[in-house]
Amino acid sequence: YVAIVPGEILCKIYAEYGSRLLERNVRSFLQAKGNVNKGIRKTILKEPDRFLAYNNGISATAESVKLIDLPNGGQAIAGIRDFQIVNGGQTTASLYQAVKKDKADISGIYVQTKLTVVDRERIDEIVPLISRYANNQNKVSEADFSANDPFHIRVEELSRTIWAPASDGTQRQTRWFYERARGQYADAKNRELTPARQKVFTSTHPTTQKFTKTDLAKFEHTWDRLPHIVSLGAQKNFSRFTLRLTEQGKFEPDDTYFTHLIAKAILFKSTEKIVDREKFGGYRANIVTYTLAYLSFRDGKQIDLNWIWRQQSIPQNLEQTIAIVSRKVHEAIANPPDGRNVTEWC
Repeated sequence: YVAIVPGEILCKIYAEYGSRLLERNVRSFLQAKGNVNKGIRKTILKEPDRFLAYNNGISATAESVKLIDLPNGGQAIAGIRDFQIVNGGQTTASLYQAVKKDKADISGIYVQTKLTVVDRERIDEIVPLISRYANNQNKVSEADFSANDPFHIRVEELSRTIWAPASDGTQRQTRWFYERARGQYADAKNRELTPARQKVFTSTHPTTQKFTKTDLAKFEHTWDRLPHIVSLGAQKNFSRFTLRLTEQGKFEPDDTYFTHLIAKAILFKSTEKIVDREKFGGYRANIVTYTLAYLSFRDGKQIDLNWIWRQQSIPQNLEQTIAIVSRKVHEAIANPPDGRNVTEWC
């Protein structure tokens, strides 16, 4: 059954039965400490009329359900036997806690509910599986939420229309594929219905020329001499990049921005290969970003991004310079003061 349950009823059921209601759930209430539970509490207290829109609702099971007919032709649930919430314990407990601790008014809150009736003989077999799969959802990263920002939409448009110069002695041009939303590359390839057309797609958009929002943030922050931010990790670095974009005000990327961005990508990817050849034994991400940030600081004006775009590679003398600088960078970051963790030091 799919139903809408008033928040007050859910709260009263939890108040009476407590943790017994969640016995078959994969976890108990995590308190309002994590970002998700804090968000649930904030919605209850400040935007209760949007609770149904914002919240994923609950998944529950029962041994049996008693229905009654309504005057309007619909049906309602009059009774449930052996009611168990297998996904949505955090939502249910958050409603209860908000009423008990914050004296919240939840009279206008409704919760969407998926209720599965399971035979008693099979309840121990099926309910744990429902609980496991209902709680096992794809993780959504912070970067995913920025996919529809005008900046990223424009970069995507440029990546679909600008051809990269042929770089292997042939006349074959390629494109750099910007994956604005996770899974776009695989989806675009799979839309080509024959193996031959998929092969053409891969040839035109090599996987080595696919890059994501978090990659873009790494390329830009490294060139802008912010290796310490890049070293925080992909998601934190991207969050800082988004904040800088917001502070910068409206900015619409053009052809020049895109070609320079790809030149920075080529620089970054080339440096990764050079660092790999040096066999430092670890900390590649930190060595790469600090090496390029240092070169941007010392010789940024001497590095011709237009030349790198045209050649789709970096000059040999720059390769040699990167190798030399990377050794010094490794020496510096591998010996943090007071025996600190290298990554934290970076």
